[in-house]
Amino acid sequence: MAEEREKGANVKSDSSEEVIEEAAKEAEHLLFTDMAQYMSQFARSFEASARRWELVVYPSMLAFIILAAYGFFLIYKLTDDIGKIVVQMDDISTSMVNINQNFSSTTNNMNTVSRNMVKMAGNVEEVTGYMKQMSKDIQEQNQAMGAIVVTMRELDNGINSMAHTIHKMSIDTWAMGRNFDNVSGPMRFMNSFTPW
Repeated sequence: MAEEREKGANVKSDSSEEVIEEAAKEAEHLLFTDMAQYMSQFARSFEASARRWELVVYPSMLAFIILAAYGFFLIYKLTDDIGKIVVQMDDISTSMVNINQNFSSTTNNMNTVSRNMVKMAGNVEEVTGYMKQMSKDIQEQNQAMGAIVVTMRELDNGINSMAHTIHKMSIDTWAMGRNFDNVSGPMRFMNSFTPW
């Protein structure tokens, strides 16, 4: 009986082990099935999420690439422009040195012009004095010329009156010559007898 009990216990223990194994297998199968369902749901939700992220991320990445390229282009242009500005600033500094030298020579020229203007002012004062003297002399000459004009008018009147007198004298001489002709008629007769 004891052996039967042991056999029965062994059978029970074998069967319970089998049941437990089957339960464990079934639980494992259920667990794998649930896990597979969860994983498939997770994969589906991840794919949906990935699609949503693709709609956001890819255009964002494209926009970032475009903006990065444009930023690089702007930086390149900025460095190029800064290089040109440096060259132009060098030219400007050279020009400023030349302008400074030209201002120095211009200052010297202006000092010379100022000295010459002072001399010219003195010369203009002298010329003004000479012009005043010339104006006085011209006034005196005008007065003298006025007197000469008056004298010339008087002389002209005298010459006119002399011409008139001479004309009268010529008329009188002509008349006198005619009278001599008339008087000399009898004398001509006598001339033929005189020896001289």
